[in-house]
Amino acid sequence: MAAGKIVAERTRLAREEQKKAAQAHYAEKQEEAATAAPEPSASTEGESPKSGGLFGLSTNQWIGISGIGVSLGGLYYKREELMAMANAAFDKIRTPKPAPEPAPEPKPARDTRPRALKKMI
Repeated sequence: MAAGKIVAERTRLAREEQKKAAQAHYAEKQEEAATAAPEPSASTEGESPKSGGLFGLSTNQWIGISGIGVSLGGLYYKREELMAMANAAFDKIRTPKPAPEPAPEPKPARDTRPRALKKMI
C-alpha cells in the first residue's frame, strides 16, 4: 500500500511539472507573437481574400458541380426509360394479389347399387 502512495505522489508531481512547462511554453509563444512585427501581406488589388478562381470556387468544387450537372443531364435524357421501369416496379407493389378462388364443392359419390335395391330402400 505504501508503494502505491509513493507512485501516486510521483505521478502528481510529474503532472504539476508538465503543466508548469506547458504554461511557460505558452507564455513564451505569446511573447514572441507580441514582439514580432506583422508581415505585410501580398498585394491583393481587385481580389477578394476568399477568391480561388471563378466565383470563388476551387477546381475541385467546379469538378464536383459539373459531375452533378452531368448526372442530372443523364437522368433527364433517360427519363422515359426510368419512368417505365419505375411504373412497372410500382405496379407490382400497388396491385393487390387476387383472392384465391373457392374450391368447388365435391359432387356426391355415385350410388353403385343396382336400381332394384335402390327402389326398395
